Amino acid sequence: MSKVFVFASVFFCVQQIQHTGLLFSILYFAFVILSVLAFNFAEGFSRITGAYIFWYSTLIVIVGVTYKAVLGEPADSNLLDPLLDMALYTSSMVMLLLVTLINRKIDFRAMGVGGGFSKAELNYSAAALGCAIVWLAILFAVPVFGNAQGGVVSALNQVNVFGPLAIILATIGAIKDSGGRRSVNMISAAVIVYFGYLGLISFSKQIMLSPMVCWAVGAFYARLRVRFIHVVAVVAMAVLSFGFISPLSASRDLAEGMDNDQHVVLAWYLLTHRSVLNDHVKQLGVTREMGVAEYYNEPQGSLIERMSMIPPDDQLFTFSTQNHYEGMAPIYQYFGNLVPHFLNQDKQVTFSGNFYAHEMGSGLAAEDYTTGISFSPVAEAFHCEGWGGILWLLPLIWLLLFSSVDFVVGDMTKYPWGLMVVVWLAHAAPEQLVGGMIYFMGYGNFGMMLAIIVVTRIAPILGTLFLGRAPTPSGRRLAGARPIVAQAHG
Repeated sequence: MSKVFVFASVFFCVQQIQHTGLLFSILYFAFVILSVLAFNFAEGFSRITGAYIFWYSTLIVIVGVTYKAVLGEPADSNLLDPLLDMALYTSSMVMLLLVTLINRKIDFRAMGVGGGFSKAELNYSAAALGCAIVWLAILFAVPVFGNAQGGVVSALNQVNVFGPLAIILATIGAIKDSGGRRSVNMISAAVIVYFGYLGLISFSKQIMLSPMVCWAVGAFYARLRVRFIHVVAVVAMAVLSFGFISPLSASRDLAEGMDNDQHVVLAWYLLTHRSVLNDHVKQLGVTREMGVAEYYNEPQGSLIERMSMIPPDDQLFTFSTQNHYEGMAPIYQYFGNLVPHFLNQDKQVTFSGNFYAHEMGSGLAAEDYTTGISFSPVAEAFHCEGWGGILWLLPLIWLLLFSSVDFVVGDMTKYPWGLMVVVWLAHAAPEQLVGGMIYFMGYGNFGMMLAIIVVTRIAPILGTLFLGRAPTPSGRRLAGARPIVAQAHG
């Protein structure tokens, strides 16, 4: 905490030199200190709560405000109500800290479902191959059998976490099977390549970035001994993310009306003709997400702009204070939609970021109901119940989410199932509204239980059929390898 205090103090001085408002800087200072306190009380990445706090604080506030300082811009510039924004974020972190302390007292990890299905030793490589087979089977079932609403294929598609899980398990398996010499094997490489193909044909930033996050999570869990090649790989990932994936994703409008093969050809053309790609991105002016580029004086690229939820939240916060509160209707609908379709065929899907953007009357064409618009859970909670959304609604949802996930995945220091949730949180914690958390309480937890059963009972059998006998590292390499399972520290 002493180092964090020094960093926050120096950053406070930098903001004042850059003419950021004094009260805004004080609130941001408090937000940073509270975030680190909450992360430490949550036992860091050894618990789902800690992972949530990291992604929540970093990708909603900290990256954006820090990058403003790098550019030499006042942190509270280009916002409609910056003091309200930071007051809400800081208050939400106070409540998240309280939820963390309560969650420590009602710890369900010891009785987690994941522990009950675990085995003494899991063949990670075989399980990864089995997950990849199940993932592809579900993907290809959609064009073969259709994706009728309420059908079996539709249900499986909603809980299909097996692709990212295959990369995580394959990464752990590669490190374990090689005695720490490799972090990639044929299984993870094949899944990553196919993820890249899916990302190219959809121009989806999330799909293209997910394999990198999955590899990193698996490598950290297995305590990979970092060498120069890994540093080079991480730098290459950063260059690829900011230099290619981000502008390519922003150019998806060029692919409208094309089939998958044409998408690949177009993507290859844009990637090999950088000047054409960069000119098109500049012509767009701002990113697809409403208001995201307005936080900085000049556009900074869609990826860095997406790493801060302050600009879109600022618009919804300000709109809400003009007596435009939604009430509890979105929350009731989110919980109601957890009922399976065959039991409730009249489910409504009304509330979303797109819906709120239309309410505000800016950023979207009147007939555009498909463009995804992102807001943080804080923004939707405030839009629903004002300050009550921050002081009681969000804490209640957080407590239900953390407790239910702990019960399903068990102890992350013993079982790897929770790593899939850590990857999901990288996207969901900052930008999937309150509805995203409620959805995961139901379908997400069900998908994790299904994944645990498949990984421990079905995937190893499928994988072994193709792999044959699993590779066994020599005693010398095993002795030199670091522990595969992370240990909790008091």
